Amino acid sequence: MQFRLKTLALELRRGKVKIPFTDVSYFWGQMGAGKTSIVRLVDYCLGGGIALTPALQSEFVGATLQLSLARGDLLIDRPRESDRVIVSWGQGDQSHHLNLPARRAEGEVLPDTGVEQLSDLLFWLSGVRPPRVRKSKIKEDSESTRLSMRDLLWYCYLDQDEIDSSFFHLDTNAPFYLRNKSRDVVRYVIGFHDERVAEIEAELDLLRGERKALMAAIAGLARALKEVGVESEAQILDHIEKLHARAKDLESSIQQGRTAAEAQRPTVHAADRLREQAMSLGVELAYLEQAIQDLREMQDHERRHLHELQTLSLKYRRSLSAKAVLIGVEFEICPRCAQQLPEPEDGQCRVCGQQDNVQAIDPTEAALVERDAKLRITELTDILARHDESLGKLQREREVLLGTKSRIERERNESLQRYDTAYLSTMLSTEHERAAVLQEAENLRALSRLPKMLEEQRDKLAEVVAQEQRLRTSLKAAREAAESDERNLEHLKELFLDCLVRAGVPGITRQDRVDIPTTSYFPEVYGPNPDDRTVTSFATISSGGKKTLFKCCFAIALHRLAVDVGAPLPELLIIDSSMKNISERENRQQFLGFYQLVYELASGELRDTQFVLVDKEFAPPPSSVSFELTERHMRPGDPQNPPLITYYNGK
Repeated sequence: MQFRLKTLALELRRGKVKIPFTDVSYFWGQMGAGKTSIVRLVDYCLGGGIALTPALQSEFVGATLQLSLARGDLLIDRPRESDRVIVSWGQGDQSHHLNLPARRAEGEVLPDTGVEQLSDLLFWLSGVRPPRVRKSKIKEDSESTRLSMRDLLWYCYLDQDEIDSSFFHLDTNAPFYLRNKSRDVVRYVIGFHDERVAEIEAELDLLRGERKALMAAIAGLARALKEVGVESEAQILDHIEKLHARAKDLESSIQQGRTAAEAQRPTVHAADRLREQAMSLGVELAYLEQAIQDLREMQDHERRHLHELQTLSLKYRRSLSAKAVLIGVEFEICPRCAQQLPEPEDGQCRVCGQQDNVQAIDPTEAALVERDAKLRITELTDILARHDESLGKLQREREVLLGTKSRIERERNESLQRYDTAYLSTMLSTEHERAAVLQEAENLRALSRLPKMLEEQRDKLAEVVAQEQRLRTSLKAAREAAESDERNLEHLKELFLDCLVRAGVPGITRQDRVDIPTTSYFPEVYGPNPDDRTVTSFATISSGGKKTLFKCCFAIALHRLAVDVGAPLPELLIIDSSMKNISERENRQQFLGFYQLVYELASGELRDTQFVLVDKEFAPPPSSVSFELTERHMRPGDPQNPPLITYYNGK
């Protein structure tokens, strides 16, 4: 992946500093000159955090990094202590400017690109689709997430603080989520995440989202139907038929009333009929209230019973544990008052003086008791759930009756206020009731579509689940196919051993063997004898200098592999203080050997990879090299070899 630093411009309180980068940029000199600050500010512009030195705390305002990517140059401007960056780039005759988050995504900021933060933009301008990996390595149904450019940069920027303390977060003491991400990066470079795997994972993500949306819709529809007291289309249609039959009966009553009026027969007044209906509904409500109260009392009783059973089960387990601990204890001193216990008679407990009947705990009996308790707890939980469902139905019935009774009382009051003729009051009341029944039927007819929609959603969910299962099977096969070819992994082992030997790491020879387990990707070096299990790894090396070289060689080997297999790893390698724990004079062979390795690779295999080197001393390259090297000697207070902030003197 083309990823080349061009310039770093620093905005200071009293001026500006511009630092150019070439094929190999070498910063060396005394401590306190700002060498490490240069690469840390590069990382800061790429979305990293930074702990400002006293000089930067006093003078730093902002930094601008110019990058060369596959689709053109990119300017990244990041002010001090800002979590956002301002980026500029050009495409053809058009120039683009954008303000976006440095790390935390806040939604798409560049339409139709999927760019949500700086990492996405770097991938997009590099013409690379961000790799996707599973969040959980245990759950087969785990969602996938994108690896960010920050994850890949772990293998492109070897920070001075962690160069001898952490092996790319692959160590067992690294946080779990960082360890998994680092493994994913190695797998990505090796080729275990191929395009087919990425495509299937992307399809699975879409199906997962669709499945969750369908499940939410189904739950909402089922809850809405349950609240109105219906759960199927047949139940609704049956209720509608009953309402229409009631409307016909009311229409018949109206016709009979008219016939009676024509025959001048006496008719019962509507207020009297409504009073009888209200009284009947009042009786039904009283029965319902009593049933609800009885059901709640039963619930309270069963709930207390459940809590008591859970408490007794816990106490029983604790007593078993205590008995298991104390059964083999021979008390000589009273555990309460610390006095010497008297000698017991035969068969008596030494502590309480009673007949000793301590017996070993029977595991079978304990398991039976535990199983019975669990069964009873499950049974009580189911009973409580059924009580809750019955209580809900009773409460819904009560609400319906209350609404009906309220309507009847209102009509009765209106009838009493008018006190029309018996015929007129009866007809008006019956007409009102008939209109209410027809309106309820119409409302239910509108609801009748919901159960059908619910079934359609369930059928669609079943299709999505089946399709998801098929994709999981395909994904498993694709992963196995990608991981079955271990040639790239074997090549990485060869490259790593080659780097270790050429860098002059003490104790490593060409005859040694490198093992990189696919479960951890934590490299280990063994001797040539297969029976010799002595292992050299980042965890077993005691020398800080060897740790540093070990880590640097692995990063270089990974970059060599990326070039060989065409993996989209940024073609940038920043090494801050490879000789951090090594004396350039006492360990001259390692000092010259490591930089000779870097220069040879920069002229050959890694000629397209940009190196930024920071160290105490300068290792000159051979007289004839095929790359452009710039070296900057930095010393505080030296005008000939100025530090990063030339005017800063600590005041």
